[in-house]
Amino acid sequence: MADNSFFQGIVDWWNNLDGITKAYWVIAVPATLIFLIQMMLLMFGFDVDDADADGGDVHDGGDVDGDAGFHLFTVRNLVIFLTVFSWSGISFSESGFATGVTMLISFVVATVVMFFVAWMFKKISTLGEAGNFKIQKAVGCTGTVYIPIPSKGRGKIQAKVDGRLVELEATTDSEEDLTTGAMVEVTEVINNQIVKVKAV
Repeated sequence: MADNSFFQGIVDWWNNLDGITKAYWVIAVPATLIFLIQMMLLMFGFDVDDADADGGDVHDGGDVDGDAGFHLFTVRNLVIFLTVFSWSGISFSESGFATGVTMLISFVVATVVMFFVAWMFKKISTLGEAGNFKIQKAVGCTGTVYIPIPSKGRGKIQAKVDGRLVELEATTDSEEDLTTGAMVEVTEVINNQIVKVKAV
């Protein structure tokens, strides 16, 4: 009986919400779940964004770029935007703000937070990239495919080289595409930006 009362309470609560608040809740629940999963993965050293790999891009001379760049439109930032947008929308909507005002304030708040997070991760990645990286040391190292590498094409890998996790552009002579997550070994340095890999 208690269970039925609980679920009936949820149904009644949902039915009493206006359309815009329902829309905010529909965005808030999945966005928040994905955000929490991302944070847990980040705590264990995993990151879903191309922009935030520890190694950064390799440039002429074999050095890691000291400025990773400002990457605003990433998966992580989109999830953060939707999470902040929806929860701030719920707060302002339930506080009695008009729909238009609520949407405007929610958008502005979410955009500011997204810019701040992008800036923060840029600073963090810049700190992590201090020092020089010699791409030649990557030969013989193993890693995982980060962006799929098509046969005779180019993608990206993450590999631990000289004690640090780096992201490298990679190509392969394999007849088959190397998919995300595939284990590979660096067999050759083509130039200061690209390495050649094979599946292991």
